[in-house]
Amino acid sequence: MKNLIKPLFIVTMLLGLLVADSSRVVALTLSEHEVRLMNGICVYLDRKPEGPALRPIEAAMKSSNPALRGLAALILFRHYGENFRAQLLRNFTLNQAIDRFVTEKRVLVKIENIERLLAGYQDLLEKFRDERTRRLFLFYHFRHKQVYMLGAADEKLSLAAFYRIGLFEQILGARHDAIALAAMADR
Repeated sequence: MKNLIKPLFIVTMLLGLLVADSSRVVALTLSEHEVRLMNGICVYLDRKPEGPALRPIEAAMKSSNPALRGLAALILFRHYGENFRAQLLRNFTLNQAIDRFVTEKRVLVKIENIERLLAGYQDLLEKFRDERTRRLFLFYHFRHKQVYMLGAADEKLSLAAFYRIGLFEQILGARHDAIALAAMADR
């Protein structure tokens, strides 16, 4: 019996590591179905979804993929207001104590190398029909990767924070203060 405990423990640890590693991949990638769903519901960034149009948004909110949940939360907050503020803030936080997203080691990229960095994602980003969904994906990707721009005077800016503010500004417009929303999301 004692001889079985050690191999069983090792197998259990290996399975745990495989499951943990696979959850990390889910946070960064989108299946073809998820890309189609994002492309399908992004039209509701501009027009209010009602009736049967709410079904795919509800499916996105229940998804395990944070980009889908974030897009749905943005749509619902934009059109239905304060009832969905908590979901918006939870889905767009950079605070790991609020949303237990997995992150990698912090990476610093000089500001002059950002174009080269983004060029590596061009094929993936072209799958999205709307520029706003591209930015949304980049927010979640860089939130996971913890990529920071490094300025000439050694100032650091999180690319996730950069894309989040830009997305809030572009989608929520003048009705909401994008910087204040971002600050509330991180509290």
